[in-house]
Amino acid sequence: METAEETAEEKYFRLQRAYWLQVAETEGFDLEHVVVPPSMIGRINGLIAYDCERYVDHYPHRMLVKHYANVGLHRYNMLKRTNFHLGSLKKFNMLQNFVSSYYMTLLAHDLRSCPSGKDFQVRVDERTYGSLDLTVSVARPKDELVTTKMPFIPHFHGGASASGIFIGDLPDWPSDDDLKDQNRFYLVKEADMQYNNWILMYLELVICAADRSINRYSRLSGLNIVEVVIETTDVLPPKRRLKAKCANVYISFTGISELHAPQQVFPSGVNLKRQAIVRRVMDDTGYFTLVGKLCGGEKKE
Repeated sequence: METAEETAEEKYFRLQRAYWLQVAETEGFDLEHVVVPPSMIGRINGLIAYDCERYVDHYPHRMLVKHYANVGLHRYNMLKRTNFHLGSLKKFNMLQNFVSSYYMTLLAHDLRSCPSGKDFQVRVDERTYGSLDLTVSVARPKDELVTTKMPFIPHFHGGASASGIFIGDLPDWPSDDDLKDQNRFYLVKEADMQYNNWILMYLELVICAADRSINRYSRLSGLNIVEVVIETTDVLPPKRRLKAKCANVYISFTGISELHAPQQVFPSGVNLKRQAIVRRVMDDTGYFTLVGKLCGGEKKE
């Protein structure tokens, strides 16, 4: 209750706490009935809601957000051994920061088990701006009963628990001598590429995270993957290495002529062979972290 002695600042923080308590009840997803106090409108401490069905293509970072939805489904498929694919993005809520959290509601299909589609909720927390660094903490069917509810935190800065070579900065591109170690590295065969479309998704994620001005698939339509190498610490059969929960993925590719990437300089030219390195870590809690970077290029004869 507001009292005569309550200052404007005290009222603001009281209303802000009430707002976040309502958001916590929805876990950040369904905000249609959450009232935003007038004093919070225009400030950077609330969530902005976007209706992707009503306002098609009129929301920020369209390509990046769709890829975030896809990586959430990818995490769910790895855990549940399903094959859900994004049908459409329905809505999402995001923080008003450069480094944001995204609470997405989407429709996904599995042609084998759910061809008519199922609504999913996916939460993705960015950890840096201008490069791929994210954690998926929620990826589930919307109607799934949540038995253990973690305390709601608007922005999660942590990541999946890692060990060994998957801790710290991303590695450099392996040398030719390194690649001879077949217990550590696996050169992905071309036949495996069509059954592991997450490789292209990782590459597109790295590019879109580096250049958020990319809003149409036409900018990525010329991508051509030249070579993919998977690095794991466990000696596994090739098929299992592709599904390893912890792996470094080295991708060389052509097809991008220019990137508007902050703090990075890339030579121009479609025929440059470039390199991307992506680290995937998924721990026993189900947290799924992707970190990636683009490397320089060399002219491809």
